[in-house]
Amino acid sequence: MKFDVVKLTKDLVSYNSESLRTNVPVTEHVASVMKKIGFQVEQLAYDDVNGVPKLCLVGKLGKGRGGLTLMSHDDVVPAKKEEGWVGDPYTVRTSKGKLYGRGVCDMKGPLAATLCAAARYKAKDLSSAPLFIIVTADEEIQARGAWEVTKRSRLFEEAAGGYGLICEPTLLKVVYAHKGSLGLRVTSKGRAAHTSTLKGTNANLAMIPFLAEMSKINDLVLSSKRYRNEEFNPPHSEWSIGINDNNVATNISPVTSVCTVNHRPMPGIDVNPLIERARAKAKAQGLKIEIFKPGNGLYTSPDASIVQTALKMTGTRKAGTVAYGTDGLAFSTKMKSLVVLGPGNIAQAHTVDEWVEIDQLKKGVDLYARFIDHVCVKGQA
Repeated sequence: MKFDVVKLTKDLVSYNSESLRTNVPVTEHVASVMKKIGFQVEQLAYDDVNGVPKLCLVGKLGKGRGGLTLMSHDDVVPAKKEEGWVGDPYTVRTSKGKLYGRGVCDMKGPLAATLCAAARYKAKDLSSAPLFIIVTADEEIQARGAWEVTKRSRLFEEAAGGYGLICEPTLLKVVYAHKGSLGLRVTSKGRAAHTSTLKGTNANLAMIPFLAEMSKINDLVLSSKRYRNEEFNPPHSEWSIGINDNNVATNISPVTSVCTVNHRPMPGIDVNPLIERARAKAKAQGLKIEIFKPGNGLYTSPDASIVQTALKMTGTRKAGTVAYGTDGLAFSTKMKSLVVLGPGNIAQAHTVDEWVEIDQLKKGVDLYARFIDHVCVKGQA
């Protein structure tokens, strides 16, 4: 069975699956493609925090455990034509060897490439090991879908002992590590009143000492060797601080003040002392603090067999690291042989007039097919 990667990418992009919307229609389309190829398909449904239906898939082609898993997500970040898009973000435009549209690069194009590669094989061809394809929701929102797969999927348990390729765009270069994710949300409550009455309580006042402490933590993570990892560029991550009181007028005492912190901890770095320092300061100021820790960074030794195999398959000499995160935050808790490897340039992710080179997608199809042949047909490590 053959599928055209350009046509399939266009089909997938035509579904508006922004993360705050449902991804069920596009995922059902993917499931139908997988079933046509011959995959056994496991569907994992859930409702997100806003009650929106979401759907993840784990498909298996062939028999046995381990093998090769190709991992993608089908949610995308928002896009509106009025932001400056040349056309409808969800109608793919082709120009000078590139596809333009929301998700062509991040990452419906790479997803299409995995399906097209898989379509070159039948279950009976995979005599040495099975092939798995995973499609998640909410990758753009703390990897929620990947955590659902990790915790609930029977087929993922079968796949976990094998090789995994997270097919995010890397220009088909091998990535062995990426940063993790940590978020804080701290809230101060005041009392609204006209400022002339002196009867209000300004919520910002209790927040100011907390912000000073956050500034000190930011200085620390940007200067201390304890929070650096020279394998990454840049070798540190800022303690990114946001503040908002949503006050409607300057002559009203702000009733709520919210501080947010975003941090991308690198593998092997203990951020718990930073969390406890923030928690202690919040308590001292009488503030509510919420901790969001979607997952640690991905790290697979550069000497690991999956990395060396990926280098061989791509014809490159050295694997690298990236500053962004992937569903590897979740998958790496159970699957230890993971790399990030996909067509397209991550610099295009989340941009207006997002694009991917058609040549990259076609090379991605060929690369994934070589991986399938190597691992699942020939049984080589």
